[in-house]
Amino acid sequence: MNRFARYLLPLTAAAMLAGCGIKESYEQTGAEVAQFHTALDGEKYEAIWKGASPEMRKAASQQQLTTLLEAVHRKLGKVKDTKQVGWNSNATTEGSFVTVTMQTTFERGSGTEAITFIKGDDDRLSLVGYTIQSQDMMVN
Repeated sequence: MNRFARYLLPLTAAAMLAGCGIKESYEQTGAEVAQFHTALDGEKYEAIWKGASPEMRKAASQQQLTTLLEAVHRKLGKVKDTKQVGWNSNATTEGSFVTVTMQTTFERGSGTEAITFIKGDDDRLSLVGYTIQSQDMMVN
């Protein structure tokens, strides 16, 4: 029993420390989503682009991102309510990613958003991906 306790204690401590990092990322992601929605509502597309990760800026041009965000804002309007329905953290050789799935109600419809962030060396989250699935957006 003594040997078991000797191995269990370090594993328990490691799990507790990992849990703290997950909780911190979870809270940080909520704040980033709120900032993203505020910028979207304020039509601050350039600010969203400038705050995006280098990976996102390589994958899409500023005009492509702006066109998407303008369409979301024009067709659905401002965010009225948003509720987190999913959260995923993934560490790869290319970095640590956090994807949050939001069920969002806008002025003129609703949609499911997947907002992905990459965690930088300074532990700051930067936007690396945004998708929305919305039947209301398609018909408006």
